[in-house]
Amino acid sequence: MEYVTRGVCGQEGCRERRYYLDNGLWFCRRGHLQEGRQIEEDPDDFGTQGKKHRVKKDKEERSQKTYRGRKAHTVFLQAYQLILWKQCHALIHDHGFPEQFEAVLRDLWALRLQDFTLRINATTDDEEDDDRELFSSQPETDSSDDLGFKSRGGRYLEWPRLLDSVGLCYLAAILMRLPVCVSDFHRLIIRQDIPYIRVAKSIPHEMRDKLPPELVARLDVLQLPKLETLHRAFVDLVLQYQQRFEIALPPINSNIILYRHIKRLAIPIDVYETVRFLKGLLGFNYAFDATAKQKRIINQPEVQLMALIVVATKLLFPFDDLERHPATAKEPATQAINWSLWARAQTHFNRRESASGKIGKEQVIQLTDKDVLNMAPSQLDEYMDWYESNWIDSFRLVNPVADMFATNRTTETPAPPQAPPPSTLATAADPEEALNSLVHTVMQELQTNEVNPDPEEDDRRPGSWYWRYRWESQLTDTARSFYELAAQLAAVSLQTLIHAVTVTEYRIAKTIEDKRRAEYFSQVMDLDMEGDADEDSIDGMDELDEQLTELDVGGGP
Repeated sequence: MEYVTRGVCGQEGCRERRYYLDNGLWFCRRGHLQEGRQIEEDPDDFGTQGKKHRVKKDKEERSQKTYRGRKAHTVFLQAYQLILWKQCHALIHDHGFPEQFEAVLRDLWALRLQDFTLRINATTDDEEDDDRELFSSQPETDSSDDLGFKSRGGRYLEWPRLLDSVGLCYLAAILMRLPVCVSDFHRLIIRQDIPYIRVAKSIPHEMRDKLPPELVARLDVLQLPKLETLHRAFVDLVLQYQQRFEIALPPINSNIILYRHIKRLAIPIDVYETVRFLKGLLGFNYAFDATAKQKRIINQPEVQLMALIVVATKLLFPFDDLERHPATAKEPATQAINWSLWARAQTHFNRRESASGKIGKEQVIQLTDKDVLNMAPSQLDEYMDWYESNWIDSFRLVNPVADMFATNRTTETPAPPQAPPPSTLATAADPEEALNSLVHTVMQELQTNEVNPDPEEDDRRPGSWYWRYRWESQLTDTARSFYELAAQLAAVSLQTLIHAVTVTEYRIAKTIEDKRRAEYFSQVMDLDMEGDADEDSIDGMDELDEQLTELDVGGGP
């Protein structure tokens, strides 16, 4: 029996100090029950603690490790492929792209993925390869130069950019001859109809935590691409696929795209046939040619098409107020556009969403701090809701205190809907109805030019006194509005479109002059062979040569 030494027992004069425990009660060695004493803490065990058992966290630490080298690039390509699938899914299910679009896009990505797979397999150990990439100051001389994609500046794009994912969608649309343009994809990005801005937030956090910061930065785009930057990136990607994989690309679907541009510009349909005539005159084919000098903006298909639209519009419906009398009533120039009304209608169309009290999808991402000061309370709520859904990352909210401060607004009882005023009925309609309303407004105000079959010497014919704008400062107010809208549809800057139109006008003038000179020299050869060139015919040839010398398609008054 085990005894515990304590104080003196004291019962019946007992001086015993040793005690034992029996059924939870203490008894001294002589058998005296110790009243009021049960199991209690032993003072001799004061300050003692139990054994410490450490839980191993090897698996948790290993799952949170940031990859480097080969593993990091593998996870990066998997995340990139997920983003590409999300963009394809949005285009098919939300914007009417055919289901075969996914198969074409998958094949294009598989071709590009071959080069990345070869590059990943060519690397050695992960850590050593990562150190070499980060700290080596010597240029790489491996075989990856044959695998990379070369940009305009001569730099090889070793790993794909987020901009290239949208470019692959554009390339797949060209292969399927879908009537879409670069400006359409830019509008989808601005309106956030396809994943692009803050797309890294949609990547699973288990995958994102394994990526190093430099690779996450390639996916986390915070700025909108400019129109011309987007256009240049798409053209580079298309030409690189042609050169690297020898893909034969068809021309763009110019007929439907031409009709779409004419409708959006709200100009008469007569421009359609004039553009087709000018296309045959210049020999444009609206195709991407890897052998041509694509640095020349006029060699890009969409720019060619828009330049011809601008030239045809200036020939049939000039921006000045000069009277030009057609010879017959069948000529397209019997109509004249009220350009002042056209400009007001276009402004009203562009502001159709803000006129209804909403910010609009295309404007919300372009707001500045000055714009916020002029917002109504409802617009502020709309902006904050957009900011919450796009910029707040739910995976990063690990602080338990954050749950006490909810970011979403409390639901309120909505007010009963009120009928919109008659002036806002057109603005509240869907985009297609608003565009039809724009065209109807401009077309019903077309003016009529007087037909003059027997013109006098001072009468002007359609196409005469053709204004040619070589610089942006030369544009009139009406011409500037038209050029700016045309540049937006062509996905280039205003100065780039002016240059493309100038080159097109020069080529048209040179083509007409070459044809007239060919006719002139053929007449000279016939006269020399016949040997009966009289004085009147020589005078006629001199007059023709004088007309060729003074020919200037772009000359203004």
